[in-house]
Formats: sequence, structure tokens, C-alpha cells
Amino acid sequence: MQSIHSVFHVSQLEVAPPNTIPDQINPPPPPVEVDSEIEYKITQILNSKMDYRRRPPLMYYIQWAGYKGIADEYSWLNAWELNNAVELVQDFHVQYPNKPGLYCYY
Repeated sequence: MQSIHSVFHVSQLEVAPPNTIPDQINPPPPPVEVDSEIEYKITQILNSKMDYRRRPPLMYYIQWAGYKGIADEYSWLNAWELNNAVELVQDFHVQYPNKPGLYCYY
């Protein structure tokens, strides 16, 4: 193994072969541990709304990372459930400044 170099030239790389098993769905990625709590990664925030039947009423429609093509790929989350996704929330509101956000409480 000492004669094998750990760096390869790009010309030696090949494209991975396509999946030959029809209708195979890879399992979603496992959760990560943040501050000793289990959390799942979010790909992006797609929408926000005020649902006054809930407390607090601010909800975000998110896309989960690694769940593409699965029924649980998208879901609505309460704003307080996104404590560890502050940057995603800020990016969403920069892109969509007229959507409901935390300023709606006051």
C-alpha cells in the first residue's frame, strides 16, 4: 500500500454507474446531534404563514435534506423549532421580505 499515491489526476476519475435497481429509494440521512438534542438538516425554507390556531402562530414550510421523492420531504414547522437554522430563516426573509416573519408578533 505504500506504493499507492493518495492523490489522483482528474483524468483517472470516472462517472459512477447509474443505479440499475428500479424503484430503489435510499434511506433518508440520519439525524445529527446539536447541543445534545437530535435534529434533522433542512435544505431550504420555501414559505411562511401565520396560523393563528397555533401558539406561536408563525409557521415555515421547509424542505428536509436527503428526503427527495419521499412523502416526508416537505413539512410546516413552528418558528421556534428553527432555533438552529437562523441563517436559513434570515436568507429566506432577505429573499422574500414581504412574507410573514418574527416582526408579525409586535
